[in-house]
Amino acid sequence: MSEGMSMDGSPRIMLVSAGQVSMAPADRAFRSVWPEVKPIHLLDESLSTDGAQLGTTHPEIVERFERLGRYCATARADAVLFTCSAFAQAIGRVRQAQRFPVLTPNEALFDRLLAAPGRSVVLVTFPASLEALRAELGEQAARAGTTPQVDFEWLPGVFGAPDHDAQIVEHCVRFAQRYQAIALGQFSMAGAAPAARAACPVPVWDTPGTAVEKLRAVWLARAGLG
Repeated sequence: MSEGMSMDGSPRIMLVSAGQVSMAPADRAFRSVWPEVKPIHLLDESLSTDGAQLGTTHPEIVERFERLGRYCATARADAVLFTCSAFAQAIGRVRQAQRFPVLTPNEALFDRLLAAPGRSVVLVTFPASLEALRAELGEQAARAGTTPQVDFEWLPGVFGAPDHDAQIVEHCVRFAQRYQAIALGQFSMAGAAPAARAACPVPVWDTPGTAVEKLRAVWLARAGLG
């Protein structure tokens, strides 16, 4: 049993979020994919506002992420999953500094997109996520030696709207006429995924489900159980 592992043998997984809207989708994904794990949440909502004002790669933002990584280490985390999609570079610094597995919210989704036939689209509702995700996918594709067939679209006016999920479903139906797969690029969008899948003739993927699947596989392999 690792230093941070629970008494029942399940790993101590910490989730770091920049908004409350990401927390419930993450919990649902764990209940579905890895139910024996009860994730521990860390929330700093100021990361979203400060990241939008300063830029997601600003030294102050990166330093704050590094501090969060150190806190997770002090709290004896076995692995950390970040749920904030716009901060891949800062999360990468945490991964370099810590010994436990650290996942971005999107890398598992991008694995799936890069392996998919035909052209796909990633939808986002938070504008700062757009270029951050585009850059992250480009870097991941370069490491894999492949060229992505993926477009990115920001859906203005959806983030925080009372009919948030319904608007996402409408957009998915529209984009399904042009693409072979659709990805919801933020944890906060995952609540719309079931209805979008029911309404669309193409696959609709979300970040929480794919992220937890990959985190589980990474941890099992690391523990010699995979």
